[in-house]
Amino acid sequence: MASLPIFITAVANSSDEPAFPLLFTWSTHTAQVKEVLVIPDDAWLEDHSIESNPLDLDEQQLYEFGFEASDILAEWINEFDTDVVYALEPETISPLIEATYDAKGLEPSFEVQSIYTWFEERDVQLDEVVNDMGIHTPLHLLPPDELIMQLLQIAADHELIDPADIEQE
Repeated sequence: MASLPIFITAVANSSDEPAFPLLFTWSTHTAQVKEVLVIPDDAWLEDHSIESNPLDLDEQQLYEFGFEASDILAEWINEFDTDVVYALEPETISPLIEATYDAKGLEPSFEVQSIYTWFEERDVQLDEVVNDMGIHTPLHLLPPDELIMQLLQIAADHELIDPADIEQE
């Protein structure tokens, strides 16, 4: 395998009507996990608010510790040498990625596909593996960094990613 897959997740401004991201978490091609808070674009806040979320992120934290969409996109362009990334809930993550690109007038350079499909194509039933591991918390309820680490661990345990491909930083 030339490079490890990119797994990505996000926390949105709302669980009912997600319109923009508050946080992105992803794996790199070297199996590192990165996480970044997102400074809301002014246009996002005109039509939507930041509601209660699993990480208790608020607008002040985002402005204090977050990064602009342009900074996040620059990092993705530098790191994502792929046209596909994988998410647990691509139907939720795709619009958040699109909103980030749209804030800078750009189109995403990759598409988001289901992590379930990625595992199934490799003969691994993700839900069965999670149950067999004794993980009682549904994957979608895990904190973002734990979710990405868990997915990487499952891929490694099933020899879907080769430790020899992992660069040491």
